[in-house]
Amino acid sequence: MNKKLLVISLTFSAATISSSAFALDGGQIDFAGLVSDNTCVMSVNNGAQDAQIQLETASVDEVNTAGMVKAATVGAKPKAFTISVDCSKAGFITQTKADLTMTSPFHSNGQGTLNNDPSITNAATGVNIAIHEVNPTSGVYSMVTVDGKDLHSQNFDTNKKAQWSFVASYVAQTDPAATPVVAPVAAGFVKTNAAYTIAYN
Repeated sequence: MNKKLLVISLTFSAATISSSAFALDGGQIDFAGLVSDNTCVMSVNNGAQDAQIQLETASVDEVNTAGMVKAATVGAKPKAFTISVDCSKAGFITQTKADLTMTSPFHSNGQGTLNNDPSITNAATGVNIAIHEVNPTSGVYSMVTVDGKDLHSQNFDTNKKAQWSFVASYVAQTDPAATPVVAPVAAGFVKTNAAYTIAYN
């Protein structure tokens, strides 16, 4: 039995990518929701199923130092978060694991990361947000490709609960068709988002 549930709007944002000559103030409110007939309960950071992950402000130099995304290394100003699912009241009998994928309209085809939203005022350029899963036992990072195909699985515990540990961080944007491949970083605001889907098997 395969059940799927789509949760909309896991938003990653930061105050700014800063340079010494750059100063901005502002705020943002994100609205999102879900209608579902599934009895599994999902949460981000043990809160609601939708969330905003606020990264600390990074400097242009820090993003440049982080460089392009790496498979097993996080970028600048990493921010940890968790996604949990509780299916204890779902009546599952044969289901033993949960599979999580992420998608986004801001998916970067070059890296599998998240592009910045260019429509926001004073948007930073040359910056992506990378997501890595953290192995809770070994502490090893593995990059999450935000393409809806990259499965990240967790086994249910005896109470039919599962949890994923992730880290979001700043990395440099790349353009394989450009020279240089790594795009120059310019200061500004950062906002992007991803939707996660959990399937039960």
